[in-house]
Amino acid sequence: MKLSKYKILFISPFSDKSWQIEFSRLTFISSILVLSIIVIGSIALLYFSSPIVKEYLRVSTINKEIKQQQEIISNIDKSIEEIALMKSYIDSIIGTEKGNDLNENNIRYILANNLPTVKPADGLISRTYDIESKHFGIDVVNIEGTPIFAIADGQIVFSDFSDDFGNFIIIDHQNGYISHYYHNQENFFKKGDTVKAGDVIAKLGNTGMSTGPHLHFEIWKDGNSIDPINFFEDFKHDCIIKLGLSKAERNLKLKVFAFNFLARRKDTPLS
Repeated sequence: MKLSKYKILFISPFSDKSWQIEFSRLTFISSILVLSIIVIGSIALLYFSSPIVKEYLRVSTINKEIKQQQEIISNIDKSIEEIALMKSYIDSIIGTEKGNDLNENNIRYILANNLPTVKPADGLISRTYDIESKHFGIDVVNIEGTPIFAIADGQIVFSDFSDDFGNFIIIDHQNGYISHYYHNQENFFKKGDTVKAGDVIAKLGNTGMSTGPHLHFEIWKDGNSIDPINFFEDFKHDCIIKLGLSKAERNLKLKVFAFNFLARRKDTPLS
């Protein structure tokens, strides 16, 4: 007698409940065939696809190595360009492009023209350098339109306007020194221009986040701020903060200074 149906009985050891599954002989045989086909198909797929997967992984590894090599080559090219630019700059300074030798006169010229030697502007110091309060420069107070000078030879790397700094100029002096000039009324040079020590680069103003006409001036050396007063002895005498004056006395001194300075410039206005 052939069985036409099969039953599987499940009995729980923890209760009196039981379950059963009933299926026909045809269903049982079909399930076995389908399961066999799936297993055989999976084995075949793994067998035939294994070389493809290996090749894909190999190509991916090669592409990654090529990309790394390209980055290395790019960095080398960039370094070569920077070295070439540096050599060209050094040659232009010491005169080797023209066949001249490095001598005492060349060295003296470099030191004299690329170090801060010219006061950025006439005026009184209303606020000094204070790194703790993140005031990385000094505030030079004077009337609007007072000329602002380049403190040394260099190249303009920024000549722009911002909400905080107003019209501002930043000069790279090519020897680690960088000077900043903020709140200008007007800038006379644009980015990329070269300037000489003593060139009038701007007019003192009251632009940006400013409480009155003044020049905020900073000097940086190799990424570190420096107190500008260390370079200019005159500023030490013009600093009203260190005189121990009251606020009213400071304001009066500023007004007297501005009046006297304006009187001196009356016949020689800035063009």
